[in-house]
Amino acid sequence: MHTQNATRWGQRRGFTLVEILMVVVILGIASAILIPQIGSRDDLRVSAATRMVMADLAYAQNRAIAKQKKYYVRFDGQQYSVCDSTGMVPIDHPLLPAQNNGKYLTVFGANGTHGLEQCALGTVTFGGQTIIGFNDLGEPFSYDGITETSLMQPGTIIVQSGSDSLTIKIEPFTGESSVQ
Repeated sequence: MHTQNATRWGQRRGFTLVEILMVVVILGIASAILIPQIGSRDDLRVSAATRMVMADLAYAQNRAIAKQKKYYVRFDGQQYSVCDSTGMVPIDHPLLPAQNNGKYLTVFGANGTHGLEQCALGTVTFGGQTIIGFNDLGEPFSYDGITETSLMQPGTIIVQSGSDSLTIKIEPFTGESSVQ
């Protein structure tokens, strides 16, 4: 019986040194490719921030249509707010009342809200202005605090994170937003 077990064990083969080294080399190459991509996820951050800005623009436009009054999105440095027509004061945020004193204010950069600490707003322009409004039909217009001017050219918002950036384009007449 002892000789049968020895024969069985003697016939089993393990991995050779060459096979083990090949697996280690393959794992090393795979990790050299994957680890740098995992370390910097600026592309995902900028994509998420862009979706948030687009959702807030759509919210302001839809609210203008639903309430049959003008709503604005005011960009100011590294923040923006959704405001109604009464003195350009941010409206109450419907989902996040605990942040920013319950106001619809989104901040980018070091003091960022909603996970936007590593993102930044680049150039924002709506016909030369930094405020976009939507009328009761959902049509976009630029606003300078006094004069409302229909958009004749697409408005743009650049969102950045690290070396990645995306440009949101807001179409005149419809207010449809897309990413370039």
